[in-house]
Amino acid sequence: MRYNSAMSRLKLITFDLDNTLWPVDEVIRRAEKACSDWIIDRHPEAALALSAERVRAVRTALLRERPDYLDNLTALRQDAMARAFTEHGFSTNEARKIAEEAFLVFHRARNQVTFFPGALGVLEQLADSYQLGALTNGNADLQQIGIAELFTFHHSAETIGKRKPAPDMFLAALASAGVDASQAVHVGDHPLEDVHAAREHGMHAIWANLIDLDWPVDLAHPRHHIHNLHELPDLVPLFDD
Repeated sequence: MRYNSAMSRLKLITFDLDNTLWPVDEVIRRAEKACSDWIIDRHPEAALALSAERVRAVRTALLRERPDYLDNLTALRQDAMARAFTEHGFSTNEARKIAEEAFLVFHRARNQVTFFPGALGVLEQLADSYQLGALTNGNADLQQIGIAELFTFHHSAETIGKRKPAPDMFLAALASAGVDASQAVHVGDHPLEDVHAAREHGMHAIWANLIDLDWPVDLAHPRHHIHNLHELPDLVPLFDD
């Protein structure tokens, strides 16, 4: 990890991951297909329990029972598969074993990402002058992706116990970096969970609108936004003023 602790006001840049450093929808589709193909190949009888309609019904039921599953997407995916297998006639232990093994297949593929143009170069450039942190509601693994060395820390809804926009992850980031909120800027794609939440918790915010979203009419428009990560190195110094 390389960063210069010079007397600039800005000391920490935190990044959301999915749809901020890489587009995620196609990644998830490929990962789900890899998981499905593995189940069909290794446990064809279990594959019958995982139709798209069945998976949606099980996930809906689990979220109705425990809304806090949204704070742990790994548990939600594993438990949804296990329940579907159990309801299809598998024993509890067998259902859990298949679900855990299938999730590992999903997770390996889920971490095979294609970065947005310039992402790696920008991260390397910024890591020379600032602490970088990752804040995500998802379950990406920076070690598997290969960029963990660029970040001082990586907090997720699973590790913290609360997903953004709750303050927990932002407060954990400030504590990890040892900085005040005014010395930190958060970069993310989600208007509510990233931009609005960061501002509400005292941090600066940059809307990374790399997938051309519309800004919600009920939220105050961000002062700073980018359409390409190449814009970040020129924008970040503005927060030192």
